[in-house]
Amino acid sequence: MREEQDDLRSRMRALGMGHGEIAAEFARRYRFRPRAAWRHAHGWTLNQAARRVNDVAARTGYDEDGRAPMTGPRLCQLEQWPARSGLRPTPRVLALLAVAYGAPVGSLLDIDDHENYTAADRLVLDTMTGSGTPTSTPRATLSEIRSESGVRRTGEPRDGSLEVRDRELVRSAHGVVVVPVDRRGFLAGAGLVAPLAAMEPTRHTVTTSLAPDDGVPDVDEWRAIVHDYSLSYGSDPAADLLRRLDADLSILSGVARDETDSTVVRELRRIGALLAAFTAHATADVGDLASSRRWWRTAKRAADASGDVHARLWTRGREIVRALYEQRPVADALGLVAEADAVAASVHAPPAAVQDYLDGKARVLVRAGRVEEARGVLTEVQINFERLPPEVSGDTASWFGWSERALHLAESYTYSHLGDWTRADGAQTAASRLFPVENRRGPVLVDLQRALCQIRSGDIDGGIDQAYTAMTALPRAQYNSPIVQVSRDVATAVSPTESGRENVRAFRAYLRDLQVA
Repeated sequence: MREEQDDLRSRMRALGMGHGEIAAEFARRYRFRPRAAWRHAHGWTLNQAARRVNDVAARTGYDEDGRAPMTGPRLCQLEQWPARSGLRPTPRVLALLAVAYGAPVGSLLDIDDHENYTAADRLVLDTMTGSGTPTSTPRATLSEIRSESGVRRTGEPRDGSLEVRDRELVRSAHGVVVVPVDRRGFLAGAGLVAPLAAMEPTRHTVTTSLAPDDGVPDVDEWRAIVHDYSLSYGSDPAADLLRRLDADLSILSGVARDETDSTVVRELRRIGALLAAFTAHATADVGDLASSRRWWRTAKRAADASGDVHARLWTRGREIVRALYEQRPVADALGLVAEADAVAASVHAPPAAVQDYLDGKARVLVRAGRVEEARGVLTEVQINFERLPPEVSGDTASWFGWSERALHLAESYTYSHLGDWTRADGAQTAASRLFPVENRRGPVLVDLQRALCQIRSGDIDGGIDQAYTAMTALPRAQYNSPIVQVSRDVATAVSPTESGRENVRAFRAYLRDLQVA
């Protein structure tokens, strides 16, 4: 039976079919329950799947103590429920399984599961699966919901259900579980981000009409808005960002058009340039690379019109770095470097203005094979870092900062492509220690760069396993262009003579059906 299933799985993957399609076929053909079908779709034994779940638990903060609570026998019970010998999978456990399997939460459940869940669990699951919450709750179920909601007093048994002091709230986005930490994430999981973005014009109207004489000009509000994006870009799903950016840019355009003070207009143009740059990032992250390039042109044009040196070079530096992740030819990236060189030569640019651009320049040069020039520019990056003002080098939260973590990421990229494995490993280790908990993409990108180094240095199995573990532990709604591109670099780094390895074929099959954000 196992050989037959392996053959079926291989044939379906060879046809480009995803794990969801394989799970559906396994459920139909072998009469598997949904959770078992998804496990078999990956070809994992109970113990192998349990290890994957424990990895996800450790990475998302559910298993801070490293106790690895999932075992093969326990997973077997979770698959059998609601049979008498089974164990009820709580919403939290379903979230972990969904991340481990890359599955929509709803696909892990069937009618028998739904009929046997409590009212409180069904309320949570409705939100997780995007089916919405009931418009009204029967009076008779309110006490049931309160008693089963998982809100427990200290000392009560830990049964794995949701509780108030959990650090993370389970939700789903784009059919795959995300584990956010803030109220905005919960609203997105409940399908409310788009309506709230549509309310942004109303908020601006209220701000200006109810507090017109508070002495705070509109431009300060826009500075706060763009700063919010600098904090949230690294953690919020790209689709959510785009909905908010669409509302904000539309309003900003009207404000700038009506403004008569030339100084304020220039500042609004600077802010618009930064918002356009975040839009370029997020547009690429959802897979629309052509639109992303257009937004980069808009961002640079607005920055040039503002006359702000930092905005002019920051937008260009970010475009250079992202060009290498967004399938743009190296020759085009070299053209972007030459453009930024010209801007830098025409103005007196302070250290903080040139750091992103120098980082991008080093990366492009090493990809172009100009290794000595790349080493020289990376040295400039390292020297210039020491000249950055403390408010820039000490800013670890904002995309407008350039901290020690950013330095190590720059070193990791360039050293990796120089083939300097020792320095690359040192930079990756240093960077990994500096990511805040809410930054979930950064550690994955570092793991993928490490995997690339492993493969190029001869450790193919270790590199592929590292990359696969990193990718499957991150919800797909959190994937962005750098993560997707580096994962593809990992796959293509394996030589044709080694492409027949089972883990290489599985990883490449996983990438084939990948959907960004």
